[in-house]
Amino acid sequence: LATSKPERYAVQIMEHFGLAKYFTMLCGADDYAKDRSTKEQVIRYALEQNGITDIGEVVMVGDRKYDVVGASVFGIPTVGVLYGFGDEEELKAAGAAHIVATPQELLSYLMQ
Repeated sequence: LATSKPERYAVQIMEHFGLAKYFTMLCGADDYAKDRSTKEQVIRYALEQNGITDIGEVVMVGDRKYDVVGASVFGIPTVGVLYGFGDEEELKAAGAAHIVATPQELLSYLMQ
């Protein structure tokens, strides 16, 4: 998970909803680290912490333009999801590589 929300809150939210177990790492903004406050910086941190150097094996799943723009800095394609806060127009305008409406569509797309 790469979120620009403060990491401590992201962890609490993910644990509260029982979602943390589906992620190997939860990376968020750090109030005390000036180099981890933007989406781009959080993505860089997540890539580094996971030792990911082959961007061809990575996809961003996001619901806002910030996800698309942040991932594009690294050449990471984004699958926009319509079951979040953004809408199709926003995701298309930002350059999402693909857009899905439901978690089931996302799973089908990722399994290809």
